[in-house]
Amino acid sequence: MIIGVAEFLEKVSKLKKRDEKVYALRNNNTFPVRTVLQGAFDPRIKWALPEGIPPYRVNDLVDQENVLIRDSRKLIYFVENSGHNLKPLKRETIFVEFLESLAPKDAELILSIKDKKLPWKGITEDIVREAFPELFPAEETKK
Repeated sequence: MIIGVAEFLEKVSKLKKRDEKVYALRNNNTFPVRTVLQGAFDPRIKWALPEGIPPYRVNDLVDQENVLIRDSRKLIYFVENSGHNLKPLKRETIFVEFLESLAPKDAELILSIKDKKLPWKGITEDIVREAFPELFPAEETKK
């Protein structure tokens, strides 16, 4: 992927047809894209961070879109019960440093998924489930 995760997902959100969105997501089946979408929509993922936007400096360097692609594995540090027993202050400090390293749109995206949503309306949980059903728990059969 040459563009950043946020730029890619924003482009997908602007596609008109559901099938086009699913197709675009499936054709960009990368760890960073899957991780971000799972973080936004998987009910099993609970973020171990306080609500709201922490004070951080927006990264003004150019061409930082690769940082989230490269460092998306660090998101596990901010999830409850991930096995990383960080004290809350240490976790929040690492989170702020992570945000400050990202391109501005990627930082906005990460802040949104922390609140279990995306910053655009065009990508829904149903679309993500159709594109990547393996990311979600199997639906329980209703009696």
